[in-house]
Amino acid sequence: MNTADKDRGLNALRINRIRCVLAAAVCAAICAMVFMAFVYHMLAAPNELIKEVGWQTFHLFTILSNMIVGVVCAMCIPFCVDGIRYHNYHLPRWFVNLLYMAVCGVAVTFMIAITVLSSAVGFYRVMIYRHNIIMHTISPVLSILLFIFINSDHRLKFRSSLIAVIPLMTYAVLYAVMVFAVGEEAGGWRDHYQIYRVADRVPIPVLLIIVFLIGLVISNLLRFAHNAVHKRRKASLERYYQQADAFAYDDIASAIKALADIDRQRDMGGELTVPRRIMAMMEKKYKSGLSMREMCGIYIGEYYGDAGQG
Repeated sequence: MNTADKDRGLNALRINRIRCVLAAAVCAAICAMVFMAFVYHMLAAPNELIKEVGWQTFHLFTILSNMIVGVVCAMCIPFCVDGIRYHNYHLPRWFVNLLYMAVCGVAVTFMIAITVLSSAVGFYRVMIYRHNIIMHTISPVLSILLFIFINSDHRLKFRSSLIAVIPLMTYAVLYAVMVFAVGEEAGGWRDHYQIYRVADRVPIPVLLIIVFLIGLVISNLLRFAHNAVHKRRKASLERYYQQADAFAYDDIASAIKALADIDRQRDMGGELTVPRRIMAMMEKKYKSGLSMREMCGIYIGEYYGDAGQG
């Protein structure tokens, strides 16, 4: 392995760790800011624009989408801590899809706020004024960056984009029912987004289709950006684990044992996580034909071989 490739490989590992630290910090910041903004909105007095305060706060998509992303970010922190402690920079597929769904919601919030609402009410009032700077600007932007650059090993497919718009469409259908089918006088919701201005000319089912298409476009833009970063990160890691001097052996069994020895030296007393995806990267080089079960057996045997009594 030449010096340039070695430096790129080591740099990829450093970048993964930096991303993990930043992800933990960003997740914690989003959780704290969303909680403060939510409490502020619930306790605020109604004004000429926003009358949904108190428990009616939950009528607003901005609030709901930010709350969902705040909860998901809280769930992300333990994965970040594990990555920092055990050098296991990995998120399970189900969580990547959950994060994708949450970020899609605040991305829609950001796009509607910066385009439609800003043009109607004013950029400062919508994007910067009081807690709007958190709900409409800081939280969505940080969440989008988190999703794009987080240490994800999973390439998202188109069906994930369809799943990601489920919260948006659930809210859109609920809004249509509570505003137009039930009505405010009968205990439904106020038409705080003033959809009636458009509904006079465009049928509600058509509006729901338009909302779905907008959400699908935004979700696919997020998916393309995430997958592009994922592809570059995976290529850097594969280059490192296939070419690094620490794993430069004639057979994959010896390379796996070397990996197990390195991981054992980092052991901090936590649960053993077998690096299957790393061994899969190594197998692309060796093409040994070993099954993942066999490779895991080699790894575990070496990991506990010299320290099994410890």
